[in-house]
Amino acid sequence: MNGPWLPWLLVAAIVASQPAAAAPGKEEGPAWARAHLQPPITAAETRQLMRELAQFLFDNHLKKKADSPQGGMVYEYLDVRRKGQFDQFVQGEALDTMHDGAWLAAALATAYRATGDPFYKEFLARWLLPFYLKMLNHSDELFSARRNDARPDAHVFARESAFQEGERGFVPYFWDDGGSVSLERRGDKNLRGPYPCFDRLAGRPNPSYLLDGYSLGSSNHMAQDLGVMLQVSWLLLKDSGDPADRKLAAEVAEAARNLHESRMRHHGPIPMCVAPAALANADAELMKKVPPADDPRYGTPDNHYVRATVSFRPGQNESLPGFADDQQYRYYYGIARSGGRVPEPLAFKTIYDASTQPLLYRCYSDDAAVPPGINVFDLHPYYFRDGKPLDYRSDRKGPGGGPRPIGSRMGPQNMIVCGWALQMLRAHPGIWRKYWELRYPGDFHVFMSFPLPDGVTPPGRRLPSVPGVWIGGVRVDPESTPSALKLTGTFADAATIKVFSRPDAKGAHAAITLNRNGGIAAANDRGEPLVFDGKVTPAETATHFSLVLPYTVVKGQKPWLNGIQCGRCSIAVGNEVQNFVLASSEEQLKGSLEHELAGGLRTWQAIFREKGYIPTGIGAGRDWDHFSDAGGYAHLIAAAAQWLFYLEGKRDWEEHHVPQIRDGR
Repeated sequence: MNGPWLPWLLVAAIVASQPAAAAPGKEEGPAWARAHLQPPITAAETRQLMRELAQFLFDNHLKKKADSPQGGMVYEYLDVRRKGQFDQFVQGEALDTMHDGAWLAAALATAYRATGDPFYKEFLARWLLPFYLKMLNHSDELFSARRNDARPDAHVFARESAFQEGERGFVPYFWDDGGSVSLERRGDKNLRGPYPCFDRLAGRPNPSYLLDGYSLGSSNHMAQDLGVMLQVSWLLLKDSGDPADRKLAAEVAEAARNLHESRMRHHGPIPMCVAPAALANADAELMKKVPPADDPRYGTPDNHYVRATVSFRPGQNESLPGFADDQQYRYYYGIARSGGRVPEPLAFKTIYDASTQPLLYRCYSDDAAVPPGINVFDLHPYYFRDGKPLDYRSDRKGPGGGPRPIGSRMGPQNMIVCGWALQMLRAHPGIWRKYWELRYPGDFHVFMSFPLPDGVTPPGRRLPSVPGVWIGGVRVDPESTPSALKLTGTFADAATIKVFSRPDAKGAHAAITLNRNGGIAAANDRGEPLVFDGKVTPAETATHFSLVLPYTVVKGQKPWLNGIQCGRCSIAVGNEVQNFVLASSEEQLKGSLEHELAGGLRTWQAIFREKGYIPTGIGAGRDWDHFSDAGGYAHLIAAAAQWLFYLEGKRDWEEHHVPQIRDGR
């Protein structure tokens, strides 16, 4: 299948997978989508952005009522259309509404370490921590499961979520005294809660659907977010010379123990809940339950990106992540277990995840370039099936017949991980190349490029693949992008090259038939023709060929292979087989991570200035585009702190001064 339209289709498909500016024929998008084309954000600009974001939360999301039990709470959603009205704050009764404040607390602690600005520590120690410690250390006194005011057909919380009478370490989905409205009740016009809850307004007129009470449920997800908050806060406060800080640190240590014991009641040991309890209470036996940071399994690529594109289950949907929570949990409990070190296995895992997870959304966005820092909306599902998106942006399967929405969680969270990854690349030079050189010494390296948009300084000299390989009398020079395999080389009169999705000529494959007279064809192992762009040029001594073959993930391509970072494949000509590994150079990897983080800060800075707030969703429909999202600010503040550390040659894991808790190994 070839024709005059194919070269442009291929170029568009390839560019769509990159953090690039819009190409001709693609949507240009809003002005903020081009903000990343400015020079990288400076340290001074980063500090200013951090402070603006934190100040917005302090002024607009923080509950400061001195006589309220919830003083110090940061509301998850502020409806900017209703600012100053009774219903400006909206809470979902089974959303992890309390986790935004937990992420903010962790971000403030790190921001203080990165800048020294006392505003961040004051915000944390005076407001956020006392509120959370009140719940974690006194939930047995504050909450009771003896009364349930939910509607008769309400959902029932399972053991994992349901509050157990008399337990400490429990933080409910919501707790308020009429300062917010229920997302669900306002939507379905039902005065009673859709989930188990205590409601002081039960049986009384409540036409505004105010929340005055608390949920009787929580989650393991939120508990892990709380674990991050407790670990980072304790590390900040433990060595302070201020008696008030030391007192607060002791309360944090108590809360960490209570949180762990609460999750043991509901689920069992969870590393991100175990680690802060073991760390803050110097419990070496408990620390043994935390996975070691040098776990060799971290060296094997396995994440949503791999499972969606390569190791998928045929015919089954693979969901895209809505958060980068797992990467953060793994990092924080990893440095707790290792005493503030980052061994190579944890470093490789962090680098791999940071660099590959954004590619999934870029595969989806086939008709618009994706600015750095942009990713999925966590409350809207995205799926892959059989190695490609279930639908593409050009299919317009989102709200109101538009594209699927983007959000302020996954993109900014992954920017934080990019910051760690950059620091780890600097701390472990050569770690990326070492992966395939040591594991697969017989493979040759196929370079996977990450072209940056026009106007962005390239990350350095491109490190090429091995200069050609001879297989069965055919010379082949392969290169790759995340979207397509490019083959150039020479042959005699005719040849058939097979490219397999697995090493040793195994798995699905493409058969490329070449003929000196100009014939060229490509089909998969099912005999289905593949979309490609190629040509054959006869010469006196040999025939030259060039071919660009989009991977399965590209819209319109039949299934054959998806090239992924550190993926192993093979090329065969006749009976000769050569295995190869796909990977970017460490230099280009560094450049792409820098652009995702620094360019992402530019992107969100522009969104904040254009809209006046950080929305939870963009193009999400309903009210989501008008909800200022506390979690989005928190992740952006934390990402900015990591950029500052990187600019100053610092390492986050060293800045926290994590003590060594001997694990007995």
